[in-house]
Amino acid sequence: QQWEQSLANMNNGEVYISYAWGGESEKIVDELDKAFQAQDVIIVRDKRDLGYKGRIKSFMETIGLGKAVILVISEKYLKSENCMFELLQVAKNGEFTDRIFPLVLEDARIYKAIDRIRYVEHWEKQLKELDAAMKGVSAANMDGFREDIDLYDEIRDNLPRLSDILKDMNTLTPELHRQSDFKELFDAV
Repeated sequence: QQWEQSLANMNNGEVYISYAWGGESEKIVDELDKAFQAQDVIIVRDKRDLGYKGRIKSFMETIGLGKAVILVISEKYLKSENCMFELLQVAKNGEFTDRIFPLVLEDARIYKAIDRIRYVEHWEKQLKELDAAMKGVSAANMDGFREDIDLYDEIRDNLPRLSDILKDMNTLTPELHRQSDFKELFDAV
């Protein structure tokens, strides 16, 4: 409850970040976080601000309300239900292109239609697997699983449009951002 109260008191003008844990994604988030802190801007991020036993879904919904949301898009991000939930939350709260500040990593293959379709196929596969597994058990007490099916369906339905928006933005390369110590990103935010 303590973190929920601090989230409720946060100014929606804060900068949030949505990313997949681990690997290159987390490495660049750590660098970006330090660069922003050097400019006296604290990025709201889960590992620092969620806290033990914090409500993950509520935190992700709060990210979706942010006035400025940095998206670190990677292969893992595009295949993560938590990351895609955050992306959908941002999109649902309007002014999507004005509020997002994407940084697209090399492994996120969003620039060709055939590659974007593969992410849609991934979510269709997840949806079919969960649906098939649910048919093998009693329909009683299936709370939570139905919500996952709805989420996978929503991701599959919205991913083509959202990935098309992301591929159309000049996000610069991660190396260019690193070379400038994230100045362009900072100035844009």
